[in-house]
Amino acid sequence: MTRWGCCGAWAVMLWAPLAVVDADDTSEALGDRYMAEGRYRLAVQAFEQAVQRQPKSAERRRKLAAAYVEDQQLAAAVAAYQKAIARRADYAKARTELAILLTRLDRHDEALATLEEAIELSPDYAWAHLSLGQLHFSKGNYDSAQVAYRRALAAKGDYGEAWYHLGEVQRKLNDYAAAERAYRQALAADSTVAKYRNGLATSYYRRREYAAAVGELTRAVRLDSLYAPARFNLGNALLRIGRREEGQRQLDLYRRLEEQERGISSLKNTLLTTPDQATVYHDLGMIYSRRGQYDQAQIHYMQAISRDTSFAPSYHNLGNIQLRQGRFEAALDLFRRALQADSTYVLSYLALGNVQMRLQQVPLALASYLYGLRFAPDDLRLQRNVALARRILATARQQEAR
Repeated sequence: MTRWGCCGAWAVMLWAPLAVVDADDTSEALGDRYMAEGRYRLAVQAFEQAVQRQPKSAERRRKLAAAYVEDQQLAAAVAAYQKAIARRADYAKARTELAILLTRLDRHDEALATLEEAIELSPDYAWAHLSLGQLHFSKGNYDSAQVAYRRALAAKGDYGEAWYHLGEVQRKLNDYAAAERAYRQALAADSTVAKYRNGLATSYYRRREYAAAVGELTRAVRLDSLYAPARFNLGNALLRIGRREEGQRQLDLYRRLEEQERGISSLKNTLLTTPDQATVYHDLGMIYSRRGQYDQAQIHYMQAISRDTSFAPSYHNLGNIQLRQGRFEAALDLFRRALQADSTYVLSYLALGNVQMRLQQVPLALASYLYGLRFAPDDLRLQRNVALARRILATARQQEAR
């Protein structure tokens, strides 16, 4: 079951405007819910209302900033974080989130200063130390990164991410024994994270312990079949121990995953300069759909619709996801919405008819196929389905006549 629940009611309200909340002020709770559901534009509206009601609340401004980030309103997000910090100087979470956003915007000096301020005001906030370490690591400042990770661990000893990143630094410095100790500590904190096992396996591989590497990498891809680095390393490790066919298969999988991840990265970079282009969100949704990440796909299709409410392909693809999950009424609603947006969108006539056939609504299905043929008279699938529906109806009439 996905986050959308078991019924199709969400399809009707998915992109409806946010209602004005009552005097009890449930806007913050609504914003939290919309964020959890991936309905980011509605979350922005809810948190804007929450801030209007309590303008001195640093927490509400931070939540508004986070919603702006997810909705790709990055300049507004920076301003909202700054206002949250102005109301609470020692707000380490807001400072750390702002620093991560500034890094994404290539404002590295500002990000560094923001993290240093967060640590100065909240020296035991482990996430700020971790983020500072990652920033140093990205610049090749491995000694500084290592210091930051150790400070994160001093604040939180079972911090798996900090142990993992410490291992990454030590592996970069060719201290494989220390790296492996760090990776094992990360796995002790959470044994279900694929990249922790990949890190340990990479160290084994560098020390030419290929069989041990294969064991960890096999576990890694079982934990996360989409984690491309583990596929790459597993393929090479298998080749090293003579299992060439398996190794080549893993490398083929890696190349497909890597191509998808490059596509995702490229589209996300495009959003930095064109955040309101519906087609970019739709294309992201299509990649996530191909990867089987349907929750992420739905989020991006909804973001496309929030930019362009007449964007039929995203309604249609949302319908396909609902259909895949057996939610026929929700699928029908979305295919109809696609056709309301674009009456010439033939794929939705076909899909609408197919669902109606599955629901044994054959006359309705025939009508849907025939409408589609008005716009695509040479479409072979529509022609075949029209013929099938007519045969079913003819057979039914013959049986009634007996």
